[in-house]
This record gives sequence, C-alpha cells and structure tokens, in this order.
Amino acid sequence: MSLYRHFLLAFFVSFYSLLFFIPIFASAAQLSMVSDLITDSTPSASTTLHTITFSTGSVIPPNGSFSITPEGNTGGVFTIPVGMNVSDIALSVSSGGGPFLARSLAASQSVLNDGVTIVSGVNGSITIKLASGVAGILSGDIIKVVIGNTNFIVSPSIQQSYRIRLRTFDAGGSFQDIGTAMIAIVQSVAVDAAAGNVIPPIRSNGLPTGLLPGATTNVLISLNTDVPALCKFSTTTASTSFPLMSSSTIFTTANNATLHYISTPVFQNDIFTYYIRCANESFIFNTDDYIITFEVGVIPNASTTPLPPPPPPTPSGPSSGSGGNFLKGGDVTISGSGISGASLVILKDGKIVKEDVVSALGSFTNSFTSLDRGTYTWGVYVKDPDGNFSSTYNSTIYLVGGTNNIIAPVYLSPTIKSATKKVELGASISLSGYAISLTPVQVIMNKQGDALSGKIITATTTANGNGSWKLTLPTTGLPKGTYEIKAQSLITKRDQSVFSPTLYVGIGENPNPNFKNRADLNHDGKVNLVDFSILLFNWKGSDTTADINQDGTVNLVDFSIMLANWTG
Repeated sequence: MSLYRHFLLAFFVSFYSLLFFIPIFASAAQLSMVSDLITDSTPSASTTLHTITFSTGSVIPPNGSFSITPEGNTGGVFTIPVGMNVSDIALSVSSGGGPFLARSLAASQSVLNDGVTIVSGVNGSITIKLASGVAGILSGDIIKVVIGNTNFIVSPSIQQSYRIRLRTFDAGGSFQDIGTAMIAIVQSVAVDAAAGNVIPPIRSNGLPTGLLPGATTNVLISLNTDVPALCKFSTTTASTSFPLMSSSTIFTTANNATLHYISTPVFQNDIFTYYIRCANESFIFNTDDYIITFEVGVIPNASTTPLPPPPPPTPSGPSSGSGGNFLKGGDVTISGSGISGASLVILKDGKIVKEDVVSALGSFTNSFTSLDRGTYTWGVYVKDPDGNFSSTYNSTIYLVGGTNNIIAPVYLSPTIKSATKKVELGASISLSGYAISLTPVQVIMNKQGDALSGKIITATTTANGNGSWKLTLPTTGLPKGTYEIKAQSLITKRDQSVFSPTLYVGIGENPNPNFKNRADLNHDGKVNLVDFSILLFNWKGSDTTADINQDGTVNLVDFSIMLANWTG
C-alpha cells in the first residue's frame, strides 16, 4: 500500500468506522448510498451513536415503512436495550439535493407523526412507519436516521465485521427494497494528531509573480502550506536539499505557520527566482522545488542619480509606529447581488465570519477591517426561502497592510430544484428556484459524462420581482440515462453569475450520479492530495465543489467517495 493510502486510511479511522455498501443479489431493488457511521468501534461499546443514511429506490408512501436490523456474526451480537424509545431516534429526509428536514416521530403512528416500533434485546430491530396524512418519501430521496440519545445500541463483544440490514415496505406491508451497510468492530486505533505529517507540506499561492514596476525597491515573498511548516529558500541553486539550505533563509510564519513570508530588497531590470522547500512538524520535507519567479522592470527615463531616502514618519501621521503602513491591518469589502431577502453567509478561510440578509433590492455589502496581512480565501453563498443553497462564490486575495481590498461585483448563482428526480422518456422536467430578481436565468442540461459531444438542452426565463423562477425543460428524443442540470443568472452580455449546484435527474430510469468525476475537485484528471486538501479546507462546510455527493455538507461520505476513486 502506498504512503498516500496509509495516510488516508489513518485519517479516516481516527474519526469513525466507515461503512461500505454491500450489494445483495435478490429480487428486490437495491437501496443506494447506504452507510452507517459509528462514533465508537470498540467491542461492547455502550454509547455508540449510529448515523444511518441511504437513498430510496422506490417511493415509500404514507403508511409505508422501513426497518433497521443489526445482524450478528458467528457469536457476536448487537443488543438493543429495553429502555430505548422514540426519544433516542431522529429521522430527517433530504429531497432534491436540499437540506435534511426533520420528520415528526412518536411512539405510535398517526395522521401527522411517523410511528417508531422498537424490538429490544439481542439482534432486535427498529421500524419506522410513515404518517398517514403526511407526504411520503420519494424515490431518490436520502434518509438519515440517528440512533442514540439516552439509550444506545450495545456493540458486539467480538471483533468482526457486521451487517446492518435495511428494508423498505409499501403501505400494504409488502417488501420493496433492500440494502446493507457493514461496520467493523475493532479496538480503538490511536492516531497521532499530526497524522498528516507523513506527507510533505503542500505549497501554494506563491507571490509575487510576473512583471513588477521598475520603481519597486522591496517586495514581500510569500506562500501558503496546507499544514504548519518551516520553509527555506535558495536564490542561487536549484535542487538543494532542505537540510542543506541555509538557516538564514527561513521564512517568517503566520496563521499558525501556514503562511510564510519574507521581505527582501529588489532592483530594477532584473529577474528574481526563489527555490523553496518546506518541512512539517515531523521533519518530513519536500524533495522538489517550489519556484517563485518575478521580474522588476525598468524605470522610464530613469536618472543615474539615486533617489533620496523617504522622510521619516511623523509620530502623529498615519504611518507612525514600527513598520508604518506595511504592518498595519488591511480591510476587505465584499459586495454584490443575490436573491432578494435571502440568508447570506460569508466565509473566511472556510469558516463562517458573517451571517446577514440580502436587501430587498437584491444587493449586499459587508466590510471586514483591521485584518492581519496575509492570504485569505473568501466565500459567499445564500439560502433561499425554500431552504435551497446557491453555489459558493470564492475569491482568494493577498492582503497588504493599510489597504482596502474590494471584492466586487459578486453575482451569486441561482438556486435550483426539480419537481421529481425521475421522468419518463419524452416527459418534461419542471424546474424552479430563486435568482437575482428581474434578471434572465439560463438552465443547461446535458447527459452525465457527455457534456461536450452529447446534445445540450438550454432554456431561459426571467426571475420575478421576488427572485422566484420556473421553467420546463423538454426531453423529447433524449435517450434514457442520468442528466446534469445547472443554472446561472445572465446579468449583462459580458457578466453572469457562477453556475448553481448541479442537479441529477433520471430520464427513463432512476438517476445514478457518477461521483467519480466529481472527486477530482481541481479537474486535473487525477484524484490525489491536492483534491484531498481542498476537501479538508471545506470540511463540514457546504462548498458545492467539495460536496461531492451534493448532500449539503462536506463530510465523511464525500471523503469515502474520494478514497474509492483515488489515483495518487
């Protein structure tokens, strides 16, 4: 097994035991995306939280049901305690790729409440019967059941792999679909908190680049690493081993040693090259050069007489204090247009720093002041009145002290949802969502994996004054299969928003999204550590690129998809 795979496996086990879908060859249809994430894999653990998710293959109608049955294996058994009741179960459903919405549970099924029946004891079961007066669960919806609150399923005492069997039933109690998750009961694995240290630091965002003005006399050389690191450079010799690089060339660090910078004088009419290598906290260092190269131009009509030195700052002036404006904080202003009245979220380096509301006119402006110098990645997205999310607009900037950096105009994508996940051959697809009000919305549909050579269907409408929009896509003449659908706002002939999150709709069959291509987050044809670092950067967020399975959260399900498609 390669070093990369050792690292990924160690990272994975340190969080949870991942459950893999095991196909059952029977006459019933298969449930898809089946998993059970457990918080403790230790034998006989009595406080293990089970989070079971699966996607339905058939409609579970009102009065329909589904069951969860942990199964034993050669002597090892699960035990459902006698005290477990409805308060220990939580059920939520994601429809059309939207957020998970909770369903109301009770000890007995009623018109409004789903009923929970628990069979306690060795290899017991949990059955949930849907309410008679509430909409059922559609084919392709994702069901999430969390088991454990005051009482928990007791794990087997024998270290083995075990099945969690899932079955669905129609309103008459007839068996419909089946699926199986498998979990491993093993002793806890202790992983070094710096497990990533077996991999050399990933370097990125080297600055400056290109041609600088001839009058430039001093520059700030900087780069980022994905983990805390120590970086050194050489300006004369390429391929110098990290230990042999001079200690006088160590970069200054910031942002928990993930931002590295050094100030250095430069001269006109010259090219400057820096060969950079870094080492992590376990002294695992790069064996190749990361190169930052730039050129300083010539001052037009430059005099041979040297320029006089600048006057010293006055104590009361704006540049007073050590370092002057160079060490002062910088400001960032983000402004743009989005869905009128929608909830607005702003991210800084993957974390929420501001929650606001788009104005009634569809505009927003937010400022952040006195930020430390360095590199920041900003993200902006909205949630529409129906709870659907736009794509995240991302922008990375390097912040210089004493400056106000404006990120504008930011045109946020429309939101999009489909009335159904599957249509028959030749039937139309009804779509709706929200967008920047009174602007055209263009929808594009193509067959999955065939965006360039296949037939592309487009349709355009205009968002209403409140931002809502609807349209119908024809499918006449299209072959059956899974289709990708996305939308964008057309602001002007030259300006348009980013695309919305992708919808997957099946024509003539249930949609079968191929997330293999989505695992290649940076679209370089490989699924490797670069994609993994993007995934980690957006962990527990809702970035639509890193959210491989499009369930609204970047989590272990996305990580498992990436691991399954790893190329290195």
